[in-house]
Amino acid sequence: MGLEDLYKKAKEDNPYVAGMCVVGAWSTSLTETDLAAFKESLDDDDFSTRSLFDLYKTAGASFGLTSLREHRNGTCACH
Repeated sequence: MGLEDLYKKAKEDNPYVAGMCVVGAWSTSLTETDLAAFKESLDDDDFSTRSLFDLYKTAGASFGLTSLREHRNGTCACH
């Protein structure tokens, strides 16, 4: 399968994650209540990015610390 076909299939299989970073894409898998907690936690200055990273990994996240840092700072593809 060529790149063109792979890209087309990826867009069809993941219509909600196009234009999102891996953190934003992961957040689309959360329940409504978990998504609300996720969004609130990103803005909570009482938690370091490292602390949030550890928390999200426990919840099943598969992204890296740098991706979270960029998402939290607003420098990722989501923003």
